[in-house]
Amino acid sequence: MREIPHYSASDIFSIGMEKTISALKTSVAISSQPIPREHIPLDQGEDFLLMPAISSTGIGIKLVTVMTQNPTIGLPLVHGFYLYCDKKTGVPKATFDGSALTTLRTPAASAVATEILSTENVQSLGIFGTGVQARGHIEAMLTVCPNIEQIVISGRTQESTETFIKSLKIKNQKINAGSPEDTAACDLICSCTSAQKPVIPTNSVKPGSHLNLIGSFSDKQKEADSKLIQNAEIFVDHRTAAREEAGELIAAELEENWSFENIVGDFSQLIQGEVNRSSLDAITLFKSVGLATWDLIVAEMIYNETN
Repeated sequence: MREIPHYSASDIFSIGMEKTISALKTSVAISSQPIPREHIPLDQGEDFLLMPAISSTGIGIKLVTVMTQNPTIGLPLVHGFYLYCDKKTGVPKATFDGSALTTLRTPAASAVATEILSTENVQSLGIFGTGVQARGHIEAMLTVCPNIEQIVISGRTQESTETFIKSLKIKNQKINAGSPEDTAACDLICSCTSAQKPVIPTNSVKPGSHLNLIGSFSDKQKEADSKLIQNAEIFVDHRTAAREEAGELIAAELEENWSFENIVGDFSQLIQGEVNRSSLDAITLFKSVGLATWDLIVAEMIYNETN
């Protein structure tokens, strides 16, 4: 059997954010019904995930571990591996660093939603979190909102926030640590945490702002409270996936403050121009639990560009 190529993190990141955003915007695979992911709980709230997807030409599966204690011992929170196969024959065609795929495709999807839903006068960006997704979302937001002048970071601790800021190579924007209230008062907000309790102060969120929530993927996690869900126009990556895994939305419905029937639209509808914000003063919120189809789209794009 011939040796198949493996794409490392550096190989994947070399593709760039702009190409990844473009791939997600143009792919028809987004509108397909996602295959349910297998979520296997481990000890102490840790997780093992299996995420399969099928396109017209390929089959892919991502294996992911989420180990909550890893950051305390200097290891990444998430590790992943991706296998890409030919759909017709089932023959493996390539393997990928699964964590890098996630790091690239999730911010790119948020960028697509932001480009459609945010207002034209976005000048400030608030980031909750200091991990790889926070870093990726800064790059993605600057790609689609080039007029951003200020970035405010709110991490778990002051030390982690300052360390994160020093590691960033930001030249054209002012960047500083801020309180949760300062961060939530920005024009554009991205929450990239594994929080089990809300981190975004709802009262600080301004009319006209747009939020991307990408950190939670189970009913045990939530980055926003039910009041914010109730106040915002909600858009999701996929309705079925959101109903099963979007912790903030599940909690809001259980508290009878909101219903899944209130979802304005999904990622496919956003791309096709079927839905948008209702007014310049509306608060819009894109909730993503992460779709396996996105991994396959990006993996196929990388494979086709290099073969």
